[in-house]
Amino acid sequence: MLKKGIKQRLVISLVITTLAVMSFFIFILDRYLKDYSITENERTINFLGKNASDLLQKPLFNSDYLQLKNIAQSIFLDEFDYLVIFDNSTHNIAFKEDKRNMIELINLEEIVKNKTAPETLRLELKGKNYTQFLFPVISPGISSPLGFLVIGSSIDKMKSSLSGITYRILTISFLLFLTLTLTIYFLSEKIVKPIKILSKTIDSFASGNTSIRSDIKTDDEIGILSDNFNKMADKINEQIVSIEQYSKNLEIMVEERTDELLKALDSIKDKDKKLNQIEKINSLNAIVSSIAHEINNPLAIISGNLQLIECKSEDNTFQKKIKVANDAVERIAKLIDEINFFSAIKDVTISRISFSHLVHSVVEKAIPPSIPVHIQGADTDIIDSNSHLLATSIENILKNSVEMFQYNNREGKITINYYTDTPFFVIEITDNAGGIKELNRVFDPFYTTFPNKKGLGLTFVHHAIQAMNGEIKIENVPGGARTILFLPIDIPPDEDYGWRP
Repeated sequence: MLKKGIKQRLVISLVITTLAVMSFFIFILDRYLKDYSITENERTINFLGKNASDLLQKPLFNSDYLQLKNIAQSIFLDEFDYLVIFDNSTHNIAFKEDKRNMIELINLEEIVKNKTAPETLRLELKGKNYTQFLFPVISPGISSPLGFLVIGSSIDKMKSSLSGITYRILTISFLLFLTLTLTIYFLSEKIVKPIKILSKTIDSFASGNTSIRSDIKTDDEIGILSDNFNKMADKINEQIVSIEQYSKNLEIMVEERTDELLKALDSIKDKDKKLNQIEKINSLNAIVSSIAHEINNPLAIISGNLQLIECKSEDNTFQKKIKVANDAVERIAKLIDEINFFSAIKDVTISRISFSHLVHSVVEKAIPPSIPVHIQGADTDIIDSNSHLLATSIENILKNSVEMFQYNNREGKITINYYTDTPFFVIEITDNAGGIKELNRVFDPFYTTFPNKKGLGLTFVHHAIQAMNGEIKIENVPGGARTILFLPIDIPPDEDYGWRP
């Protein structure tokens, strides 16, 4: 919510501006009207005075004071404060009308002395400003005026005649000001409303709702701001996705290069077993491959030097010791070779193969003739897979069964069954070798129940099947164990999963 925001500032500033402009306008108008009123009043008094001075010629000449009074009363207005008819022949006041007793403050004889033309004077009487008009009554053929008509009017009274007009102006101005204020308020509401909507949208986006967008579509600056916000939000989402992806990649890189991965995997093992196994194998593979690479070079040097020493030495006892050392080096070399077969998973290219042909060739290679193998499957056996990884995986599973037969001294029997169960091509390999004691550890590297074995066969199988985007499951059955491989179907040929250990 916008608190004392654009709307309030807009309304307040416009109201203050309007009020200031209207006040200035009223002030100027009032001054103008007052000045205009004074001018018009003076013009009116001059007009009345001149006409009255003409009418007063005969009554003054005849000293007809009754007629003088009638003429004077006929022209006396409410705006007048006093009116005097001065008889110049007697130097006396022939008629007077004095509302505020101002005549006694005026020296008429001094004022009318030697005056032959109309005159306007500004007087201050009793602390107030007055305008006094002097009109000589002149008769043709007589050189000096017969008398004088003196009219006095308060300037304040002239101005007060505008009080009604001023009141109406103020009323109209107030109504106009109120109308403008309401208009400004509603216009500001219309202007600020889309800003409020956009502000709420931005707050929601900042709170984590990054999918929200502004739906303000106008041709003004708010519309442009809305469009720019949407563009900014799209860019931020792209950056968020990029950062998340970078974070994931960085996490994998750190996990591959530090021993802390194993501790982290232990803490989340109960939460996601499958993810735990995959990440553990990836990390271990990186570590083991690195160790194998580092061991091979010094191992080659040791082997070469031992052979050189063996050739030069003629001491049988010493040669026996050299032979023991050579055997140890060979065992280490074989272990390195077994470790290095994980490099076969670095390129997982998918091609179309005949599974029946593949499985028969693997059985012929891995199973002794003394162990019967029963193969059964669907008529359609063309699948999309990596022939090398699949063949090696099946070979490791079969060799594991053969070793179990020999270890438990059993007559072995193996059944291979394959079929399609959308979305997978399923391969089941079942033996009667007695089963597996610790199924939860069967894919752990270097875990084995056979003496002198490395425990990497099923680890490789699990790794390879995962690399082909498949799954592997091992379960105990009566008398033995069953290994089930799930391979995705309908994979385009030459598809590279892009997986790297």
